[in-house]
Amino acid sequence: MNKKVAFLVVTLLVSVSLSGCLGRGGKGGQDEPVSSPDDVDGDDYNVLYIGHSFGRKFAELLEDYAHTAGETNHAQYIEFSGGESGSPGLLWDDAKHQANIKAFLDTGEIDVLIMICCSPEFMQTLDTDQAVWNFTDYAVAKNPNVRIGLAMPWKDFPGEYENASEYATNSTLDLYPYWGNLSDELRADYPGTDVFTFHHGALAYEMREMFEAGDLDEDIERLQGPKATSLFTDEKGHAGDILVDTGTLIWLHAVHGIDPMDMPEFTQWETDIRVIANTILEE
Repeated sequence: MNKKVAFLVVTLLVSVSLSGCLGRGGKGGQDEPVSSPDDVDGDDYNVLYIGHSFGRKFAELLEDYAHTAGETNHAQYIEFSGGESGSPGLLWDDAKHQANIKAFLDTGEIDVLIMICCSPEFMQTLDTDQAVWNFTDYAVAKNPNVRIGLAMPWKDFPGEYENASEYATNSTLDLYPYWGNLSDELRADYPGTDVFTFHHGALAYEMREMFEAGDLDEDIERLQGPKATSLFTDEKGHAGDILVDTGTLIWLHAVHGIDPMDMPEFTQWETDIRVIANTILEE
C-alpha cells in the first residue's frame, strides 16, 4: 500500500476509530489509579503498560498467564487513561500521567515498557510519534536493559460494519505495517534496546470471521452482549472474555516468547483458543 492510499485509510480510521476507544473520553474512559511505583520490586520481572482500554484487559490478565507459564517473577503495572488520552502522545502531554509513568521508570526496575497505538501525530503522519521516543529515552536512561513493546489494537464500533470483511477493510490491519516501520526506526535509534511490536487487534477480525462462519457457535452467541458469551461487550467494541483470553496469549508471546500451544488447554472454551492465537502469530 503506497503512502497516498495509506493516507486515505488513515482518514477513514480517524473518522471512526478516533471517535471511539481511540477517541477522547467515552464509556470506560475514566482515569483511575491502577498500580503504584511503590510496589515495584527489583527481584521481579516488572512490566509496565501505559495506555487505553483496548490494551488494559490483556495487561491485567498477563501476570496470571505468565505465572501459569512458569514466569513466576512477572509483576504487572498499569498506567491507564481512557480513549485517545491513553495514546503515547497524550499521556506525555498530560502532566499527571507523565509524572506517574516517570515515577515507575525512576525505580530503574521496569524491565518492559508497553505503549499502544495510536497518538494523533502518528495518525496524521504514519511515521512519527515523538512521545514514543520521549518515553523510550527516559526509560532507557533509567534502565539500559529495558525492553520496549509497541502494541496495535483493533478498530472499534464493530457493530457498524455489516460483516467481518467490511470490518477488516480500512482497519488496523492496514495501519500495522506503518506501526512496524516506526518500530524499526525506534530500534535503529536505540540499537542496544530490544524493541518489539505486536498486533493483538488482529484477533478481533479473525474471530469475527470465525463467529460469522459458525466456528465459535459452541462458545459465542452474539457479536455484542454479555462478556461471557459475546465477542464484544458493547457497541464501542470492548473485548468479551474469549477475545481477552485469546489476546492475552498474544501478549504473553510478545513479552516472554511463549508459544500459545505450550499453555494448558482452556477448558472454559470448547474452541481451542491457543490455535487461534498461534494462527495470528504465524500470519
